Amino acid sequence: MALADNDTVTTIGEGGKRVWLYPKWLRGRMLTRRTVVHWVLLVLLLIGPWIDIGGHPATRIDIPGRRMYFWGATLMATDGAYMLFAAGIIVFSVFFFTALFGRAWCGWSCPQTVFIESLIRPFERLIEGDASARRKLDAGPWTRSKVIKKAIKYAFYLVVAGTIGTTFTAYFLGRGGVIEAQLDPLSHPGGTAVFVGITAALLFDFAYFREQTCLVVCPYGRFQSVLLDADSLAVGYDERRGEPRGKANNPAAGDCVDCKACVRVCPTGIDIRKGNQMECVQCMACIDACDDIMVKLQREPGLIRLDSQRRFAKEDERGFAKRALRPRVIAYGLGLIAVLSILVVAIGVRQPVGLDLHRMSGTPPYAAMGDRRIQNSLELRIQNRRGEARSFTVELVDEDGTELLVPGGELVVEGETTRQFPVFVLRPAALGGGDVLLRVRDDQGFSDEIAIEFLAGSREAGGGQQ
Repeated sequence: MALADNDTVTTIGEGGKRVWLYPKWLRGRMLTRRTVVHWVLLVLLLIGPWIDIGGHPATRIDIPGRRMYFWGATLMATDGAYMLFAAGIIVFSVFFFTALFGRAWCGWSCPQTVFIESLIRPFERLIEGDASARRKLDAGPWTRSKVIKKAIKYAFYLVVAGTIGTTFTAYFLGRGGVIEAQLDPLSHPGGTAVFVGITAALLFDFAYFREQTCLVVCPYGRFQSVLLDADSLAVGYDERRGEPRGKANNPAAGDCVDCKACVRVCPTGIDIRKGNQMECVQCMACIDACDDIMVKLQREPGLIRLDSQRRFAKEDERGFAKRALRPRVIAYGLGLIAVLSILVVAIGVRQPVGLDLHRMSGTPPYAAMGDRRIQNSLELRIQNRRGEARSFTVELVDEDGTELLVPGGELVVEGETTRQFPVFVLRPAALGGGDVLLRVRDDQGFSDEIAIEFLAGSREAGGGQQ
């Protein structure tokens, strides 16, 4: 595929002046599919903090409580390993799906694209009209009608930005916290700052920056070249079939009639016929536009389509399934399966209770008592990973002259919290050191054992630390 005069960003004109884009809206099969995907993602994104699953928000990052809720799963602060594997899944997913489907994330799943294409542009068309009407309105004088339309449009932008900002803040503060912060900003200065910052950033994006986020700020379009190869799917123009361009009634011309319909619908203003470009977010609007023209001309659709560079160049006629079985994709896929399997197994065998036994800070490692026994002062940390409170008891597995003292006897740990309890192990000095095994039970059938080395110091009477 030819690459020509692609050295200028489409939204920058002479002297560095911003070139405003007015992409035309055209219904087609790709737009319909993309709209469905966008609205599913919008619903999942916006309802997470506002609905409950298992008595907790579907999605929330509770920083003070050091826990995270994600659609029924609860992760505590000590579950960092799970987060590491989750991050690995994200990384391998990006590599795997980009190698297969190109920049499908940008055009179909990225929040920036979802917000702009499925919320902002539809309302803009409703208030100001189609692309030509909006261009004419912006170029015209400030009349009463223009002021009203702009005021309604920007008010809608503010509502959308505020709604998203509120939801984003609720991911951290929870429903009650975000409402309280908005009613009394000083009660949650951090949350208020996040809400105001997100709302302001989104309002700036919706009203002014838009596609510049993809072209200037986002790095994904720039490093995609290391993730793609000649067999990756990408939106492209079939140059062999389309060239030379000419009128529809010219028998010597190719299928491209140079109508520029593909350019008029592009949200980043590029001409896909110039080859692969960093600005292409793979929204596939140009596919719908070109197919619409081809159908009207009674020609085969697919002049612009989603395909690989090898297929466009007629170097490889294999189908997608066969082309997918290549070393890079297989390696990424195996990595994704491995990390995902480890995470699933780890969560599956995860105990409802986490135990840790360590020496009490601020006390000597062992102490000689007056009755010729040695005492070790320990702390038992119990993490309750379930939502309901649990009562625990602690006992020695093998007493052997050893005594266990647990102040209070029964240990109560509230749901999804961690508590530390002092426990004291006493042992005759004559027995010396060795491992001590404790059994921890609860009132719901949980039972586990945990060991620690008993420090005795000298076996001589009084040989311990006083």
